[in-house]
Amino acid sequence: MRAAALALLACLLPAVPRAAPVRVTFVVEVPAATPADARLWISGDLPALGSWSGAGVALEPLDGRRWGGGLALESGTPFEFKVTRGSWETVEKDARGGEIANRRAVAGARDTLVLRVETWRDQTEPKVARASTLTGDVRRHPQFPSHFVRPRDVLVWLPPGYGADSTRRYPVVYFHDGNNVLDAATSFKGVEWGVDEAAARLIGEGKVRPFIAVAVYNTSDRIYEYTTAADARHGGGKGADYQRFLVEELKPFVDASYRTLVGPGDAGVVGSSLGALSSLDLGLARPDVFGLVGCVSPAAWWAGRDLVRRAARARPAKLRVWVDIGTAEGTEHAGRKEWLDDARALRDALVAAGCREGPHFHYEEVEGAVHDEGAWAARVDRILVFLLGPPGVR
Repeated sequence: MRAAALALLACLLPAVPRAAPVRVTFVVEVPAATPADARLWISGDLPALGSWSGAGVALEPLDGRRWGGGLALESGTPFEFKVTRGSWETVEKDARGGEIANRRAVAGARDTLVLRVETWRDQTEPKVARASTLTGDVRRHPQFPSHFVRPRDVLVWLPPGYGADSTRRYPVVYFHDGNNVLDAATSFKGVEWGVDEAAARLIGEGKVRPFIAVAVYNTSDRIYEYTTAADARHGGGKGADYQRFLVEELKPFVDASYRTLVGPGDAGVVGSSLGALSSLDLGLARPDVFGLVGCVSPAAWWAGRDLVRRAARARPAKLRVWVDIGTAEGTEHAGRKEWLDDARALRDALVAAGCREGPHFHYEEVEGAVHDEGAWAARVDRILVFLLGPPGVR
């Protein structure tokens, strides 16, 4: 009776009108020094603007040095944003290379926002030489070539004792965003995951099997390479090419050059944010190649939760999958925490597909954790133990 009365009351009360959507158009003039192969983005504080991810609304070249793009927002919605070339390392700066305040606007106040970028961060700030933090036996493969994607550096970390036994073979874990995985000198903002230090410590304590870590650097095409589906606002969708690079080019090279165990139960792929999507995508698409998956802080909202829907239809029974999210990730919007709710939807989809908490599936919400390398470094031990721990510690 109470539910019926509430429903009747809801029908009698006047509906609260929602503000009509309006089109916000950006026209951006860029400096002459902008790279010819640049991709431009509007990145801001709303999910539609990428939630300060460094990307957001993709812009297209118009004429001369002008770029344009736009999106629909409810009239009256305030928002803040900046222009980038895809990351905060390439964000706009003032004419002297100084920081500028977030740009602010209100949807509907003006149809078109005409902007001028004076210069870019990477073209004005002096490169700060940071000391390398690489540890252990690391082999470099600079500008590894590919028929499918841009060349990029690849680092191979070998476990302690690798050279002492010429017959032993090892499992291998491939890490996306390899710039951030082993070395603070190349990592975004100088913070690394510390996989080399963590692996050596865990191997020494007998908590994980000795393994080889492969750090696969990202490129300026990161958004395109790590996403299989294109997002209506952010683009992307060339992930199949990146997957072919890993499966058909890089992994065969590593298996031929190092003493590896080649079965899917001994091959892992780990990444964060969009790299988390790429990792799970690879596991679902090629369980015959990668059987260990680390899906760290996934951007599960991408392309209208495309991977969530596909995960629900998948058959992940043969995979060992780690999924996590920080409770402080994302922004509050329309009464929900975007990234957290999207990660929970991904968890539910995997459970619906047959995953059960235990030795082959783990979902974790990390209290207070944010979306950055420091947060991922703080839990890399648990990820490695789950994926590579010997029987009894998984």
